[in-house]
Amino acid sequence: LTINHIVMEKLICAIMFLLSLPAASVHAQAFKEMTFFELSAGSGVKHHGITPVDFSFKLHVDLLPFAYIFIAAEDNIALYKNDGAKSYSNGCSMGGGLGFKLLNGVKGKHALDVRVKSLSTLGSPDWKRNTYDASLAWYLKTEKFSPIVELGYRYLDSRTKGIDNYGNAYLTIGLRY
Repeated sequence: LTINHIVMEKLICAIMFLLSLPAASVHAQAFKEMTFFELSAGSGVKHHGITPVDFSFKLHVDLLPFAYIFIAAEDNIALYKNDGAKSYSNGCSMGGGLGFKLLNGVKGKHALDVRVKSLSTLGSPDWKRNTYDASLAWYLKTEKFSPIVELGYRYLDSRTKGIDNYGNAYLTIGLRY
């Protein structure tokens, strides 16, 4: 690439950014209403002596009235016994997913969503893995904090020697805003 080509790319990006500012300011309130946050803690069923525990943060943005995308960051802890002594491995995962609102058209305060999510560990954790989830999430439709309960199935695709892949049921409880 020549320097002129690089300068031209940066100029086009700057122009596109400046042209998008008026649209962003007009829809700023609408964007706030389409954005949700979640903090939760969860655990899965014990499998081969390993009990998974996860702490999660999710940021949702509505795409359509019935669907949204989200990014997720999780602190993953695996509790197990090593030669009779309690031990754990720790790691951080990042990824995202899609959610579909099942009760969106129903008037009432309850919401039920179907979600699919994919995560991958970051850095050099004790347990390198990819995680794939499918779940149902229940919460209250409100503009303030709401409890959220998520029940699903998680498949852990291990990339660490000596730890097998496995799937398990899991439950998370948290707050949504």
